[in-house]
Amino acid sequence: MKVAAIETFPLAAEGERGSYGAPYGFVVKVVSDDGLVGYGETDSMPSVVEAVIRAPFLNDLMSGLAYVLIGHDAEPGAAWRRMAQATLNYGRDGPTRHAMAAIDIALWDLEGKTERKPVHALLGGARRERVRAYASHPLGRSLGETADAARRLVAQGFTAVKFGWHPLGPDAEADEAIVRTLREAIGPDRDLLIDAGMAWDVPTAIARCERFAPYRLFWLEEPLQAYDVAGYTALAAATQTPIAGGEMAASYAELSRLVEARGVDVLQVDVSRTGLTEAMRVAALAERFGVPCVNHTYSYLLNAAASLHFMAAVHETALYEHQAAPNQMRDRLDQGQLAPRDGWVTVPSGPGLGVEVDEEALRFFRTPAAE
Repeated sequence: MKVAAIETFPLAAEGERGSYGAPYGFVVKVVSDDGLVGYGETDSMPSVVEAVIRAPFLNDLMSGLAYVLIGHDAEPGAAWRRMAQATLNYGRDGPTRHAMAAIDIALWDLEGKTERKPVHALLGGARRERVRAYASHPLGRSLGETADAARRLVAQGFTAVKFGWHPLGPDAEADEAIVRTLREAIGPDRDLLIDAGMAWDVPTAIARCERFAPYRLFWLEEPLQAYDVAGYTALAAATQTPIAGGEMAASYAELSRLVEARGVDVLQVDVSRTGLTEAMRVAALAERFGVPCVNHTYSYLLNAAASLHFMAAVHETALYEHQAAPNQMRDRLDQGQLAPRDGWVTVPSGPGLGVEVDEEALRFFRTPAAE
């Protein structure tokens, strides 16, 4: 099976997305020479990722991805090696890897459909058929608004919730008030996760862990800058609070440093930034170090589906991230697929990623620059 065509969908929509701006996205469609279609997704700057895919050939180490894929073998491993070689001289991380990840996911989807197997079967088989979900939600504009949102999520059946980013950070008293409010809102028996959004340095993060200790965090996520491996190692050694991180990484090289330095207790892998091929290499390393792998999923249906196949196949996992905040684009693209029930999400079992893509919705949100 060979790659016959690649179509890109940079996506944008109107409306607020908490403190993170309006919804955006990027989906890629790969068509094989026998007419099968695979879809992938990345959480990155859409116009930059599209440029990486559409760039021309300059030399063997500097080429657009479509050039080195169309007409060649669609097998994910072989395609990954061609893409890595083609981008070696202009980017070994960041958006080049994000573009590769989107295509890689699409190729796994394509291979699963060809073999008539779910992707997790191609990744070594499912160790679990469902995973417990936590609801991921931005903090409110006030403590009362935050508490109301947390109570709504608990009422929907979630046994774990995560809140974070702004306004966490500069004020210790205010930070503790947020965590205390959330613990009181969800009660003593549900799990509370806090996403610090890279707000602190090591001494401050240690101090916050001490303050938050009475509220029994399931984990504290990304308290330090993403590339501060030494800082994560120092923090993890200094606190009993489980530390999670890794979502910003786009390569095995970066994630392996975090694992080998024992910088995190829980490794967050965003497969829409690493691709499934690279994510499984990371998982094999994490297994050797006894570190569970979980998903980071901030975008839409294809990232969520690929993440579930990854979590089904890895040695050890914990909680699945489900985006629970209202989002016009997510609602239309996802169409209720992979929605949690009673706080659990079932791993798709159909061929490929096992989800249905609404191309009408993709074209509706496609940005004019992509036409």
